[in-house]
Amino acid sequence: MSRHIVVVGAGAAGLTVAQELRHLGYEDALTLVGGEDHPPYDRPPLSKRFLAGEATAEHLHLAGPDDLERLDATVHRGRRAVAADLGARTVTLAGGAVLPYSDLVVATGVTPRTLPGTAGLPGALTLKTLDDARALNARLRPGQRLVVVGGGFLGTETAWTALALGCRVTLVTPTPTVLPGLGGRVGSLAGERLAAAGATVLTHVAVDTVRKGDGLPRGGEIDVLLDDGTRLPAETVLVAIGSRPDTEWLSGTGLDLTDGVRCDATGRAAPGVHACGDAAAWYQPPTGRHLRLEHRMHAGDQARAVAADLMGGHRELDRVPFFWTDQGPNKIVVHGLITPDAEFEAHETDTGHDRFTGIYRTDGQVCAVLGWNDPRGAMGLRRALLTGPVAPASGGSRQVVAASG
Repeated sequence: MSRHIVVVGAGAAGLTVAQELRHLGYEDALTLVGGEDHPPYDRPPLSKRFLAGEATAEHLHLAGPDDLERLDATVHRGRRAVAADLGARTVTLAGGAVLPYSDLVVATGVTPRTLPGTAGLPGALTLKTLDDARALNARLRPGQRLVVVGGGFLGTETAWTALALGCRVTLVTPTPTVLPGLGGRVGSLAGERLAAAGATVLTHVAVDTVRKGDGLPRGGEIDVLLDDGTRLPAETVLVAIGSRPDTEWLSGTGLDLTDGVRCDATGRAAPGVHACGDAAAWYQPPTGRHLRLEHRMHAGDQARAVAADLMGGHRELDRVPFFWTDQGPNKIVVHGLITPDAEFEAHETDTGHDRFTGIYRTDGQVCAVLGWNDPRGAMGLRRALLTGPVAPASGGSRQVVAASG
């Protein structure tokens, strides 16, 4: 009996599933559904090289026209999935088209969180898609005032890019430091470097209101009001306060959608349904908990494991997650999972070259290693120290904030 595998989500995870299926010898019908009207592309460069004008959309493509033709798949671009019927094994797309499937792969990723009052407000933007990046790039001109709300990886990376483009940047975060997921010492250093480059970094403060500005002299198109009474006039506001799994279209299917699609250790969420990438929370046998990671490398690893499972095989996930972030001239790489209560200690420091490595420990056990401008040093620590499964924080599930890699 012939099969029809439908992959919903045409980003890195979804495309990798489709490509790996063909690589493993799958010859039956294959459909790839993408909500954006673009060929599959890589997202990490959006806040950096693409936003800075150093890379074109074509540079971001994960597959060229010839690659997609060899994939021999039906590709629906600009068509979001709006519903699924697991009993009938169908997916409904916007516009009413119904796709039958033998196997469904959910790879829809995440949707940016927004602030109240920003919907439809000109100049108040999020950054998730290629179109988002184009809209933001059009506004980042020398002298323009940009307020970045959120001190995570996306917010800080965009702040660095905007500074390089000559913008006046203010970054606002309620946390004690930027990059709180890396701990206080590394986050403080990252914030100091961002401030030294010219950004105004406001910590321990939250946004109360975002509203249309008066546009008068010294005013702005947008006013950002903080909870300490400060008013920040700006031409552009980037809301970078995290994201949520894009799984609303699966409501009512019976799937467990607790912080993403909950899956077993192979990516299976239900009979005939797998999930991978940012929207998937996979069970971790060593810890007995589910883990959802918004990491580019992890998405590809999961996608290959899903394809193997669909073909009746098995592929082990890398038990040591890896990601990186470019903070202006500084590259930070991390292997492992940094738990909220982890303690950081510097391992080797080269002040002359602005380079160091460090180790994170939870309850005395190494949970992650870091390299600041020293990816080789971090890899060496990984090999020496991270030899077994990495346990997430206590609790039923664990989500790690999005990073570039």
